Amino acid sequence: MKKKLKRIIWGFVLVVITAIVIFKLLQPLKAEMIEVEPRTISQSFTEEGVVVPILERELYSLLGGKVIDLAVEEGQDVKKGDLLLQLDTEEIRFQLAQLRGQLASVEGQEKQVYREPLSSQVSQQKLAIEQAKIQLEAAKSEFERVQVLFQAGAVSKEIYDEAERSVKQMENLLSQQEQALQLIREQQNPPSGTKEQFSGLKQSLLAQIALLEYQEAKGSLYAPMDGKVKGLHIKEGMVIPPGSPVMTLFQPGQYEVETYLLTEDIVDIIVGMKVKATQEKKTEDVSYDGVVTRIAPSAEEKVSALGLVEQRVKVTVQLEGEMKNLRPGYTLDVEFITHTEEGKLVVPKTSLFPYESGDALWVVRDGKAIVQPVKTGLETDEEVVIEEGLQQGDQVIRNPQLEGLKEGKKVVRR
Repeated sequence: MKKKLKRIIWGFVLVVITAIVIFKLLQPLKAEMIEVEPRTISQSFTEEGVVVPILERELYSLLGGKVIDLAVEEGQDVKKGDLLLQLDTEEIRFQLAQLRGQLASVEGQEKQVYREPLSSQVSQQKLAIEQAKIQLEAAKSEFERVQVLFQAGAVSKEIYDEAERSVKQMENLLSQQEQALQLIREQQNPPSGTKEQFSGLKQSLLAQIALLEYQEAKGSLYAPMDGKVKGLHIKEGMVIPPGSPVMTLFQPGQYEVETYLLTEDIVDIIVGMKVKATQEKKTEDVSYDGVVTRIAPSAEEKVSALGLVEQRVKVTVQLEGEMKNLRPGYTLDVEFITHTEEGKLVVPKTSLFPYESGDALWVVRDGKAIVQPVKTGLETDEEVVIEEGLQQGDQVIRNPQLEGLKEGKKVVRR
């Protein structure tokens, strides 16, 4: 009796279990499904970019020396022409005074060498010349008179010769007086090359003076543009060498983004391409539209965060819109869209699974799951285009590994 009761109980349990299994088998499977509709898909990649000012000037000190006045501080706004720093130029002023004194001395020596002859000497010699001319004329007149008498036989040959010699003597005397005047004048003229010597000395001194005046002017550094001070490298009292970088000026509010792309990615980038830059914030990310304005002509070596040496090309992006929340050095995520296709049926890549040397999806048609082989197209990191195998409005099961999923199984939307 007891054995019969046990068989009845076990039989009842088996019937219940069988009923439950059959119920579960007949009950539709709940699954998350995607209804595919034509839409636009874009292939893109993202790189980190750094905000830099569009207009920025690194300032250097062309003159070395001690900083005696630093007129600005980090972050200060300045106007074009404002004094930024002053170097000690006292030593240059002493050198200038010495050279100017030397130039004055050379000019004085030149005046002494080229001084005019004394007017009294010249006047006296001119009178002697005039006297000699009078005596010469008198001798000529006397010679003419004696010549007439000599021809008439009224005077002797000796008197005639004496009158002729007198003319010759007066001519020689006049010539001597004229040469004496020329000698007085020539004695005041310096030897050959003196003029060139003084000219060279003065040019040398003037060049040295001009150089020191230029250096003295460079002791004061003025703002070349309106801007804000950053990267202040010096302090008041420091002694800096020539050519030292002292600070950077930039114009706030006008920025661009510099990013470095891998050489295999740069082939799809062109000047004028639209991009999207995103600034991550704790509350809400801020997006900026941008356009590629410059692409470097060559790659340069960069070390990645993982320590890998990579060849990358610098790309500059001009941002659009309000940029009041940006500062130099901020980082942005820059998205480059390299390819876009419109009117495509798109599914998550995780919905695909391998099937008969290809890919397939679980599709629900007439309420039942079926395996649908597909041909894929354009891919992104998360999605893939289905070129063949799907139709608009098809219901695709998102998770192909869903427990209980098999072909012919009734499926309902979760």
